[in-house]
Amino acid sequence: MTVAVSSRSAAFVSGYRAVAQLERGDLCDVYGAWSEEREARCVVKILRPDRRAFAADRRRVVAEGELLLSLTHPHIVRAYEVHEDPVPFIVLEATAGESLAGLIEQGPFSTRDLARLATQLCSALGYLHRHGYLHLDLKPANVWYERGHARLVDLSLARRSGKAAGQSLSVATDAWGLGRLLYEAATGRTLPGGDEMGVGAQVPPPLKKNGRLLPATGSIIMRCLSAALGDRPSIAEVARVFAPLV
Repeated sequence: MTVAVSSRSAAFVSGYRAVAQLERGDLCDVYGAWSEEREARCVVKILRPDRRAFAADRRRVVAEGELLLSLTHPHIVRAYEVHEDPVPFIVLEATAGESLAGLIEQGPFSTRDLARLATQLCSALGYLHRHGYLHLDLKPANVWYERGHARLVDLSLARRSGKAAGQSLSVATDAWGLGRLLYEAATGRTLPGGDEMGVGAQVPPPLKKNGRLLPATGSIIMRCLSAALGDRPSIAEVARVFAPLV
């Protein structure tokens, strides 16, 4: 929910005026802001006051900003700059539209809109993977959507392939996240089970929730949600299924 910011607290970082608080995340506060240098709207993602004493949290914000600065893709939000001191924050382009989470609440996507969403996200993920990174947090809240154009807007958990907390991370992890996101867009409902370890046979096929889906699209979504990593399709394979439907 957008919250207006009073004029007395508007100047929160040098060169930027906060216009409205857009979101409070676990790590950062996100503001709609005005850039004095650019004379244009932007988004400022700044480390929350209660997290600023933790070096690891400070590094996470800077790492996300540096990664975004290195990426140039039409379906990944653009970063203008990143600052480390005195408070870590990232300046991002202002994106129009709304969170995919809100759109899904309005009901299932049409076949064409679902295909457009899938191919755009596959393009962004393929680009990210070729640069050696996994997204690891694919969900409707992290996708901004306007008039058929999707953008990934949160890369705060992105990291290179490997192990984290004893769990192996690979492109198959992102395939599952993509499958969850497409399942929810196809059905207009939250995926039962909630996370990668909590789903499986209990997930009703999306065709049962949306009779307009083609069998091939329903099948590829369910393969993304397979418990066995080796059974999940590649991102390129998902794109090949949806591309003819755009």
